[in-house]
Amino acid sequence: MGHRLTSPHLSDSPAVSPPDLTVCIVNWNSYDLLSKCLDSIFSTPCQSTLEIIVVDNNSNDGSAEKVEISYPQIQLIRNMDNRGFGRANNQAIPAGFGRYYLFLNPDTLVLDETFDNMVAFMDAHQDAAVATGKVYESDTRDQIRISYGDRYPSLNVLLLNDLVTLTGLSRLFPNNRLIQRCVWTGYNPEQEQIVAQVTGAFMCVRRQAIEEVGVFDEQFFMYMEETDWCYRFYQAGWRVYYTPASAIVHIGEGSSSLRTDREQLYYQSICAYLYKHHGAISLVAYRVCYYGFVKPMQLLRRGMASLLKTN
Repeated sequence: MGHRLTSPHLSDSPAVSPPDLTVCIVNWNSYDLLSKCLDSIFSTPCQSTLEIIVVDNNSNDGSAEKVEISYPQIQLIRNMDNRGFGRANNQAIPAGFGRYYLFLNPDTLVLDETFDNMVAFMDAHQDAAVATGKVYESDTRDQIRISYGDRYPSLNVLLLNDLVTLTGLSRLFPNNRLIQRCVWTGYNPEQEQIVAQVTGAFMCVRRQAIEEVGVFDEQFFMYMEETDWCYRFYQAGWRVYYTPASAIVHIGEGSSSLRTDREQLYYQSICAYLYKHHGAISLVAYRVCYYGFVKPMQLLRRGMASLLKTN
């Protein structure tokens, strides 16, 4: 039942089979969470062969040094600057030799037989470039965070999503199918399904598909890089799946929570995605709507939340 960790350097030899999974984790100042993630990996029942690569984006909390000491069996890539999510993962991809790459956030915990189930799923679905699984809010497993979407973002999709979420309509009417269809996340998390895009916090990708389509687009520092990747796989004829057979916990307190510019980074990534896939007109229209409606609504919601706290 134990893990069979392989040396990535041995996998160059034709006499040695490549590992089933290359687990890639990008870390920035999140060692406490990263260590829990790694411990969950090593304690998960697994018959699949694994290699684990941690890319540290110049953490100042001693992450890299602690990983070297506590997890010598892990391949560590140390950066001299913070290269973001996609660019750092692009360093891990050529360093790994797995048949599949499993991209995990450091603030995640791997559950049950997730690795074996994901490998079995990808083996059984040869048309799958990407798959994700259940993502729980906590280890109590009583709240599922939707980890996938059934459509790709466009100007209309983004604005409808902003409308129903910022006005609170999606929470006021959780059972209204019309309103919920405006939200660009998916639904039916107990059902295996073909989806449009998945979360980068838990994303299994086929090596063959990467070799065909390419790696993450490095213009996205953080946010939307996985959505862009899924769309490129779709354009190349591959499919993206969700399977409830594999599961993790996503604590949601990782590197991104340490940044004060998350909202601006998200806006910039949305703009980059729209321009890349829908052109300049969609980009300009979104910017007008963002500053004319989305940003004011965000400020209004924050103001109201502050008033409620003070009262």
